[in-house]
Amino acid sequence: MQKFISIPLNSIILLFLSSCVLLPHSVSKAQPIATITVDAGAYTRIDTPVSVTLEGIPLGFPDEKFYLVEVGDTKKNRIPTQFEAGSPPKLWFILSGKTEAGSKKVYELYAGRDRTDIVNIETRKDNKRLVVQREGDRILSYYHAVMSPPKGHDQIYQRSGFIYPIWSPSGNIVTEIHPKDHIHHFGIWMPWTHTEYEGNLVDFWNIDDGTGTIRFSRFISTTEGPVYGGFQVEQDHVALKTSTGEKVILKEVWDIRAYNIGGSGKDYWLWDFKSTQRNITDIPLHQDKWHYGGFAYRGAPQWSGPTSAYLTSEGKTRADANGTRVRWCDMSGSIDGQWEGVTIMSNPNNFRHPEPIRIIPDANYVYFVYCPSVAGEWEMKPGEDHIFRYRLYVHEGKANMEDNERVWNDYAEPPQAGIELGDSRNAFVLFDGRDSSQWESENKEPIGWKIENGAMKVVPGTGSIMTKDSFGDFKMHLEFKLSRLADSINGQDRANSGVYIQRRYEIQILDSYGLEPRDNGCGAIYEVKAPNTNACAMPNEWQSYDIIFRAARYDKDDPYVKIENAKITVWQNGVLIHKNIEIPNKTGEGKPEGPEPAPILLQDHGNEVWFRNIWISPL
Repeated sequence: MQKFISIPLNSIILLFLSSCVLLPHSVSKAQPIATITVDAGAYTRIDTPVSVTLEGIPLGFPDEKFYLVEVGDTKKNRIPTQFEAGSPPKLWFILSGKTEAGSKKVYELYAGRDRTDIVNIETRKDNKRLVVQREGDRILSYYHAVMSPPKGHDQIYQRSGFIYPIWSPSGNIVTEIHPKDHIHHFGIWMPWTHTEYEGNLVDFWNIDDGTGTIRFSRFISTTEGPVYGGFQVEQDHVALKTSTGEKVILKEVWDIRAYNIGGSGKDYWLWDFKSTQRNITDIPLHQDKWHYGGFAYRGAPQWSGPTSAYLTSEGKTRADANGTRVRWCDMSGSIDGQWEGVTIMSNPNNFRHPEPIRIIPDANYVYFVYCPSVAGEWEMKPGEDHIFRYRLYVHEGKANMEDNERVWNDYAEPPQAGIELGDSRNAFVLFDGRDSSQWESENKEPIGWKIENGAMKVVPGTGSIMTKDSFGDFKMHLEFKLSRLADSINGQDRANSGVYIQRRYEIQILDSYGLEPRDNGCGAIYEVKAPNTNACAMPNEWQSYDIIFRAARYDKDDPYVKIENAKITVWQNGVLIHKNIEIPNKTGEGKPEGPEPAPILLQDHGNEVWFRNIWISPL
């Protein structure tokens, strides 16, 4: 028997996936399906982004809509929410107004239709750049096209994959690119400088020695919504002179997110920068101790001399901040008599936080780097993820220590949110990280897979596993992680597994990261249809499938005459890869079609693959 989810369940986290827009208007007498309590904690909050981690509860789906209402609000205004796809997903909203330290706010979650009259954070992309904006007010721009240097400079300085410009709330540009003193400065960019690969120097920063550069690779996703908007993009850190010629050393993913708060009316923008870097070769990239290289910012050209200033979280200024370790640093300056600034905050989980910084005290310009290599040498080993997170507070006026500390506290110690379910759903947990009793081998014997760290791991050679119960139409969520294998292993041998719907129709699981979609690649309806797009994450990262399945229909008078094909909709990592696709027959090694419900099967294809957070909701 399946494990039925009943209510109430306290302190449980919801599962939602894709964005949905929820607007302020009066609500009906519908019953809430959950209650969310937000605890401000030790700090007073003002218009603070809040998220609830959503993990493993069978409630919500990409095609459903939800909204919040604050308990005690007599007008019952709807509060916009947004869902972040991932493994696990998150629910986001804004803790609006002022919430005093030590206080709590309680919200009810409702299912309901959305409307279209709310202001969203939007993205606009052309053949050169992508702009993030709110009601036409631009926040930042990312260059995916190759930008050539100014006339008279060597083309070796051409580059793509950087943010320029960023705008203040009043519309001024507060970054610079290709300044005469440092032609290789690019607004906001993140190269390493004094690195070694195969024993040779590789400089991704200065570019002029021809040993390294960074290039835009592809857009992974763009997001628009009432709480945040932004994009994910992949970039390549390329060594130009290895023993085998040009070689991509680091695959980097930027996740840029601007929040729907502030703006010209409140004199600030707030946005987050996240860089995930992985050495995809078989040799470590050595980082020498060096005084610059990392997350870098070049300020507006008008910010110079007495019309510019620095202030750090430790109270340091231009004169004494260089080389110190800080939680945040504010750079500000005057354009036509109007002061504006950018505060860059380092996440507490960053490598070597508080991070050392690089500024040039006697320079007649504004320049800043978070540089972990100041503190000593280190290595980026093959297959390891290095994650760097920063928050940018772009504001009008000079730096204000009190405001900067308040924004920092929101980032470093955000409000905590808890959830209680308010109703039951016809849904069943198939694997909760501990209990595999809903599964058996194909011979109806105990499974040979192992449970490790909250996941079921395929033990190659022990056989596929399947649910003890059978299913017809359903919604299903599961998460999986693939092993990183040597580059010499190709094709169907790269971390292969599969989800067999009714043991008949396979949704392929495979390491297809960075490849063109194929009908036998990850996300494919095996040998029937390739996914609409490659939504794969890198090996060793958790991924998700969300599946809506409608079983084949058979003649009521002759149950062996099929009158309608099975249909399936699939999201991978929150990206729609199949929409209501007909499956004409069984796929691959699937069992023959028939009118009867059948189990879900997870395949042992001879590779170690991990599964977790599996639930199903019959329809």
